Amino acid sequence: MDLILVKDNKAIDVEASVVSVRNSLKARTPEEVDAILRAVHMRANGIRKSDDKNERFRMYWIALETIINLDGKKTNIADRIETALIKHYENNNPGKKYKIKNGYEIKAIKDDRIGQFHHAIEKPDRINQLKSILDDLIRSEVGLSHKGFARQYLEEIR
Repeated sequence: MDLILVKDNKAIDVEASVVSVRNSLKARTPEEVDAILRAVHMRANGIRKSDDKNERFRMYWIALETIINLDGKKTNIADRIETALIKHYENNNPGKKYKIKNGYEIKAIKDDRIGQFHHAIEKPDRINQLKSILDDLIRSEVGLSHKGFARQYLEEIR
């Protein structure tokens, strides 16, 4: 799938992005489109819960799992999120290879999920990381290039 980056708010760039998203969604099954829309809805709900960090974390995590499970596989979630994020950045930066920076691995967020979901332990930095990754992966799934939201959690390896 070709990705397009909206360089600024010029009408032609915005129109090209809308066309890209429309074409990308037309190539999807109705179930995939519904899942993408649910993920976008959960992300929006997370933003609305700005006063409740645990609820934001839950909404973002559910949206991320929805996006990453579009292929129907429901195992190795953390590895698949990392792989999808890295692939998205590499596709938009040909010739560059990335990895997740130490301390920002998705497995760590998944472990934090237990604390967030079951013990109401707030970790605002993880919420921001989760939202950044989610924003990039939603863009990827609708045929748009990343805007660097999760760039701070990646490092170039060559």
